[in-house]
Amino acid sequence: MSELDKIDKYLDDYSETEQTYYQRTKAWRDKLFYPLALLFKKIGASADIVSYLGVLVLAGFLLYATSNPRLAVLFLLLNLLMDGIDGAIARVNNSESAQGALVDTLCDLLSIFIVIFTLGFVGLLNPNIGIVYIFFFSLMIFFIISRQLLDIPVRFVVRSKAFVYVLYIWWAFTGQNYFDWAVFIFTVLIFLVCVASFIKIKNRLKGKKIKLKDF
Repeated sequence: MSELDKIDKYLDDYSETEQTYYQRTKAWRDKLFYPLALLFKKIGASADIVSYLGVLVLAGFLLYATSNPRLAVLFLLLNLLMDGIDGAIARVNNSESAQGALVDTLCDLLSIFIVIFTLGFVGLLNPNIGIVYIFFFSLMIFFIISRQLLDIPVRFVVRSKAFVYVLYIWWAFTGQNYFDWAVFIFTVLIFLVCVASFIKIKNRLKGKKIKLKDF
């Protein structure tokens, strides 16, 4: 594994299974998104710019979440598309970097935060549940990256973003709202991952002395 691959691994909130799947499907995803990646290359849009645009398009979701749900779904799908093609664009431009991995991870987190905030703001999700979810989700990402850095295997991650998006699409077309129960369940599962990760990290660090040079 190259140094870049190691850094990319550390900055991603992927479990071991997800990392294996990601590497195995990278070739066909690059082939699928190649025409779009080539288009963005021609107009001078880097992978980082596309990642940022993926977050910005969620402004449309915020504006139309309740007034025009089906249009809001389009903005969610655009967000998913841009999240999926930024890596392909980086490889087409031969510009994969640790900075790109950081931007991709940050934008992915910002996306789910914006969606959860919007759902709470418009009354589709209990704001208290949303706040607790965001807190433990952020904590889980911190613990996962810490485990990657400490070479502690990560075998299970609660991947709730896609489920939240699907729940919104379901609501947009059927009017049935399951956000409170679903996000509550996600929060409980994420909490359990956080507790397990804290115990594993604590045990790994037990007795180790930290020097200033380590920072």
